[in-house]
Amino acid sequence: MADQGDLELFTGPAPSEKKEMGDEQFRDEMKRTQQALKQLQQEEGQAKAHDNSLAAIIVQFLNQPQNTDLFLLVSRTVAQNLPSELIIAILSLVDRKAAKEVKGLLEGGETSKKHKETALTLHQKADFQALSPEHKKAIDHWTQNMLQVAAKKPHRVLESLVVAGPERKLSPMPIQLSAFILRNYLAGHQIDIEFQLLHDFMQGVFVEMVKNLEEQVKGQKQLEN
Repeated sequence: MADQGDLELFTGPAPSEKKEMGDEQFRDEMKRTQQALKQLQQEEGQAKAHDNSLAAIIVQFLNQPQNTDLFLLVSRTVAQNLPSELIIAILSLVDRKAAKEVKGLLEGGETSKKHKETALTLHQKADFQALSPEHKKAIDHWTQNMLQVAAKKPHRVLESLVVAGPERKLSPMPIQLSAFILRNYLAGHQIDIEFQLLHDFMQGVFVEMVKNLEEQVKGQKQLEN
């Protein structure tokens, strides 16, 4: 589990983001992030589910120069109580340590037919026809992993993703973060796709995720009855 030293390595938001916030807002944002990361550590200490600290992976991700601009999105996603495993799955497209953690988390299990079909359907709807088979496969694998990881904690994911209210809106933070992660992955391969298209794609991923999880929870309740 990460110790206090891991949190002390956390440098905070990029200068451009700090300028956009007042001093008080900046301090509040930092405080919320530190508290959220400490909560992740406490959960891991209790569960002892992984050899590596999920909180440490998130901190190390944010401390990489190419990722500091994602500080606000990552911190706000952490703060809304989304399972740390799902946050790691989101980051895994562009972060090796996160990808290794997700692989270990899902090792031994098979991607369900439903998850494969969902990822393929989303892929076909998206404007990704110009991508090479290699990049399409990487994105498919990423979305499949996200769906699988979410299915491990369906109740908590639903509580975190679905904003309470009659309209049942999805929280924008994980969608926005995932879209930026996808943008950074493509940019790393000199591929430029309009951000709105990437955002729409990730919106579809999370809509399907919620549908799948609601069916899963409903099925579990029927078995209990």
